[in-house]
Amino acid sequence: MKRMHGEYRRHLRSGIRIPVVLSYANHTVETNTLDISASGIRLKRPSRVYIRPGEVIDINFRDRAGMKVVATVAHTGKSHIGLQFKNRHFSDAELRELYGVAPSWQRLLSNSKRSLWKNSRRLAVFLANTYLRSLILRLIRPQFLFAVYGNKKQVGSYFTPGMAKRMPSNLVLGYIRNADMRGLMVASQFFEHELQEEPDKVRRYLGQLQQDYPQVKRIALVGRLPNFVKKAGIEITEPLVEGSLGTRYMIWDIARQMRERPQYCKQDSIVVLGGAGRIGNAVCLDLTSLFKNVIGFDPRYEEDNEIDTGQGTVLQTSSVARLHEEKLYIALTHHGDAVLDLHHHIAPGSLIADDTHPCISLKVRKRLQEKQIAVEKIVLAHEEFMMWPRMPDWNNRDIPGCLVEAMILLRQPSAGEGNFTSFCQEAEFLGFTGRLVPPLDE
Repeated sequence: MKRMHGEYRRHLRSGIRIPVVLSYANHTVETNTLDISASGIRLKRPSRVYIRPGEVIDINFRDRAGMKVVATVAHTGKSHIGLQFKNRHFSDAELRELYGVAPSWQRLLSNSKRSLWKNSRRLAVFLANTYLRSLILRLIRPQFLFAVYGNKKQVGSYFTPGMAKRMPSNLVLGYIRNADMRGLMVASQFFEHELQEEPDKVRRYLGQLQQDYPQVKRIALVGRLPNFVKKAGIEITEPLVEGSLGTRYMIWDIARQMRERPQYCKQDSIVVLGGAGRIGNAVCLDLTSLFKNVIGFDPRYEEDNEIDTGQGTVLQTSSVARLHEEKLYIALTHHGDAVLDLHHHIAPGSLIADDTHPCISLKVRKRLQEKQIAVEKIVLAHEEFMMWPRMPDWNNRDIPGCLVEAMILLRQPSAGEGNFTSFCQEAEFLGFTGRLVPPLDE
C-alpha cells in the first residue's frame, strides 16, 4: 500500500522521457528523463557514469534552448539518478512546455495512467459505500472514527456528483491502523462551507455517525469541525474527541525541535499566528515551557496584553511591528494562505511551521520562498500507523493531532483527565512524536 502511486510521492510525476544534457565535474553527458515533477527529475543513468548523492549538477533540456536547472543528486540506482531542484520549482507553464516535447504516445500513456489512478480511487470509494459497505464494517469493526470534511476540489478526488446520489450521506473514505487498533476515516457529503454556515447539517452529520457506528468508542473531529459542532449547540463529550490535547502536544513537540536546529538554537521567542483562537490561546501558554517569550499574534486583539505564566511571558498583540525581529512561527490561522498578508513583516530566514486547515498553498509558499521564508508542515508520527488512501495534501504515514488524542484515549482513557504535561508524557510513552515535513504540492 505504501508504494502505490500517489500515496507516497510528494509531487505528481509526468512519466515523460525527453533528452537532456548533464554537466558536472567538467563533463557533459547526454541521457533521457524517466520522470519530471515540479520539484525534481528522475534520469536514466548513463553507462559508466558514477555520481554520488549530494553532488550538484546542471541539467539542460536539449529540445528547449535556454531551459536550464541546477539540481542535487538525491539518490542513485543501477539504472536511474534521482535529482531534486535547488531553490526552485517548475511552474505549471514550464511543465506543460516540457510535456509538449514528448511524443504523443507518451503523453497518451501518461494521461491514461493518471486517469486510471483517479478513477480507481473513485471506484473504490463507490464500492466501499454501496455493495461492499456492510462487509467492510463487519471485517474491520472500527474502534474509532476520524470525522473529516472537505472543499469541492478535495471531495472531487473521491467521488463525482453522480456517484454521490447513489451513496449514503456519510461516507467511508479510508482505513486507519495503529498497532492493534482499527478505525475508519469518514466524511459527510456536505462541503466545508455548508457545515460552517448551516448548524443543522452538522447535527445531521454527527447524529448519523453515531447511529451508523453505535459501538465506536471515539470519534475524532478534524480541523474546524469542533468549532462547527459547538456552534451547532452540541456538547463535545464521549465519544466525540475535540482533539485539542493531541494538537497541542504535536505543536509543543515541534516547537522544541525547531529550537534545536542549529540556526535557531539561540532563539528565546516564538510567534503563534492565530494566537486568539481555540487552540492558539492554549498553545501560547504551553510554549512558555520552552521559550522565554511567546507572541500570540491575532488581528482580533484590540490591545496588547501580557500574561506571566511563571515559566515565561505571553504577549497577546495585533501589532505587525512585533513580528519584525522574530524567526520562528507556528501558523494556526483560520486559513493557511492568510499568512501571505503578513509576509512583508516576517524576516528572511524565518521558519513557519504550518498547522492550518486548509494548509498554506503551493502558490503562497512560492511567494514566501522568494523572501527566503521556509514553510514546513506539522504532523505527528508513529512507526505502526498507516492510513489508506491518504487524505488530500497529506501523507498516509502522518497523523493529524486530533486523531492522536482519540487513539491515546483509547489506550489510556484517564490521559484526558489530567493536565497537559501528563498528556504529553503519555503520548511520548506510547511512541507518538512530532515531525516537520515538506508540504505536499497538490
